[in-house]
Amino acid sequence: MTLHPSLGYDIITQQIEERARNAERARFVREHPEQIVRMSHQPWLRAVGRFFHPRHRTARPHPAPSVRA
Repeated sequence: MTLHPSLGYDIITQQIEERARNAERARFVREHPEQIVRMSHQPWLRAVGRFFHPRHRTARPHPAPSVRA
């Protein structure tokens, strides 16, 4: 399946605009670090995060299945 040439132009334009926004955001953060407010990591917030992001849990090996003769 091929894209119409105008669609390709729109995608490239959006990517360029997104990179410009990201660069502007990074510049602002570098120049104004005092305006960045970090969230406090309260215990209940960590628990909720572990609930919704199970990939961060420690991996536990599963026991081998027992074979009965």
